[in-house]
Amino acid sequence: MKLYSNLILIACSVMLFSCGGQQDDHQPTAAAPVATPAPAPVVEEKPQTKEERIQEIKLWYSDIQKIGMQNCETKKRVKYEGFDPESEKMPFDQIVKTCKLDASYELIRGDFSGYEWGYQLTIYKKEGKIFFVLVTGGGEGNSFEKRFYCDRNENLIELLENEAEGGEEVKGPGKSAKLDPAKPRIQDNIAEYLTDVNFVLSGK
Repeated sequence: MKLYSNLILIACSVMLFSCGGQQDDHQPTAAAPVATPAPAPVVEEKPQTKEERIQEIKLWYSDIQKIGMQNCETKKRVKYEGFDPESEKMPFDQIVKTCKLDASYELIRGDFSGYEWGYQLTIYKKEGKIFFVLVTGGGEGNSFEKRFYCDRNENLIELLENEAEGGEEVKGPGKSAKLDPAKPRIQDNIAEYLTDVNFVLSGK
């Protein structure tokens, strides 16, 4: 009877050790959950004041002057014009240069003339967008200058105009002109000049 009791005790000990006893320290444990990183905060671009934008444009303009006109293609087209519809037409060369100054800056320069008038148009671009336009010219003894300043979306934010008479040169940036709210885009404000540019570029 004592031997039988001892066998039962040994059997229970074996079962206890194999089923509910000590665990292997090398058994894999459940992996801790990986924390999902928080999304980066959205940083909105700070709106520029008009003064800040014009200062930025002046810096870009200065950069372009240092680079100089390079990598330019020139197109020329003749336009005939006379004193009046019945007079003999005379040929006037219309010239447009398109320049890829570097990876950021582009420039379009047009020299246009007719009977007793002429002007030069320069369109400045950065990353494909117009930021500044300068127009100088004159006729019949008068001269003028216009400076168009644009925001980041090519909307006109400032127009400075100046004139001189009697063959005098225009001095200074001129006075601020009233902007037309119905024409916010720079393309609408220089449409007449773009017509001359397209006349040359569309010619064969």
